[in-house]
Amino acid sequence: MFKKLLTLKIGAILLGICMFFVIIIAIISAITGTAIGYENLKRQVNENQGSIAVVNNNLYAERYRSLLNKNLLNKGYVSLERLVFYLQRTYNILDITELSDDEWNKAYIDNLNLEKKQMIPIKTICKKINNDSSLPFFNIESNTNANGVFIEVLNLCEINGEDITFSDNYSEDYTYLPFVFPLKNNFTITSIVFEIRNVDLNLSKEEQERVNYHSGWDFAAPLETPFYNMCEGTIKNIVNSQFNDLPFSQSNNRVGNYVVVSCNNGFEINYYHIKANSVPSMYKVGTPIKEGVLLGKVSTTGLSTGSHLHVGLTINGKKADVLEYVDFNYKK
Repeated sequence: MFKKLLTLKIGAILLGICMFFVIIIAIISAITGTAIGYENLKRQVNENQGSIAVVNNNLYAERYRSLLNKNLLNKGYVSLERLVFYLQRTYNILDITELSDDEWNKAYIDNLNLEKKQMIPIKTICKKINNDSSLPFFNIESNTNANGVFIEVLNLCEINGEDITFSDNYSEDYTYLPFVFPLKNNFTITSIVFEIRNVDLNLSKEEQERVNYHSGWDFAAPLETPFYNMCEGTIKNIVNSQFNDLPFSQSNNRVGNYVVVSCNNGFEINYYHIKANSVPSMYKVGTPIKEGVLLGKVSTTGLSTGSHLHVGLTINGKKADVLEYVDFNYKK
C-alpha cells in the first residue's frame, strides 16, 4: 500500500514538473512568436517603403483619394509614395499631376498582385523597371514645379544606401498581412494618411497646424454605420466623454469618443469620432477581442466636419500607415 501511494505521489510530482515546463515553453513561444511577427512586419515596412510622408502630398491627395475609392476594396492598396515613385520612374517626369487619370490608374494596377490584392514587393518592381529597355532615360531631380511647389523625386529602390535590386538582403516574397478592413462598404476616403490638409476650422495657428497634419485615414460613412475590429488583441482604452455632436469650440475634444486596441503583434490601432456607448458592453479595458468582430458605430464626435471614422496605427510609438497591413482578401 505504501509503495503504491509513493508511486502515485512521485507520478503527481513528475506530472506537475512536466506541466510547469510546458507552461514555460508556451510562454517563451508566445513571446518569441510575437517578437518574430513584429520583426517581420518591421521588415515589411522597410521593403515596401510605406509609412513615409510624401513631401507636399496635398498636391496629389485629391486624385489619389479618387483612385483609392475606385480600387481599394476590389483590387487592393497601393501607397502614395509607391505610386509617385513608379510614375516618376516610368515616365521620367517630376510633376506626375501632368499625367492623365488613365496613366495614374495603370500605375496603380501595375503595382498590385490582383489575386492577392496586395502590393507587389518593391524589389520585384525595381527589377522590372531596371530590365525594361522601353522606359525613357531617367534623369529628373527634386525641384519646384511650374507653380513653385517643391516636388521630391523618390527612389524606393535604395534603402539605407543599398540598391535592393541586386541585394540578397531584400525579399520578393509576399508578407503576411495581419489586419482586416474596418468597414464593409458605403464609405468614401476623405483624408489620406500623413496628408497635409488645408482645412480652416477657426482655430489658433498652432492648433490649426496640428489638426491639418493628418496621422491616419478618414473614412466618411453615414451616422451609425457599424465598423469592425482590425486585429486580434486586447481593448486598451474606451472613452465615451461626448454624448452628442458638439462643435469643437464647445467640447474642446479633438478626437471625440474613441476606442484603442492593442494588437497581439505589438501594434496599436485607434478608432476616433465614434458614437458614444456604441462599443458592445462585453468589451472593457483589458478584454481580449478577435479581428473582424463588431467594435462600434461611426459618428461625428470631437473635432469633426461630418460623420466619419478615423483609423490610425502606432508602431513602437510612431504613426504608420495602417492600410499597408490590411488583407483585402479577408473573408470571415
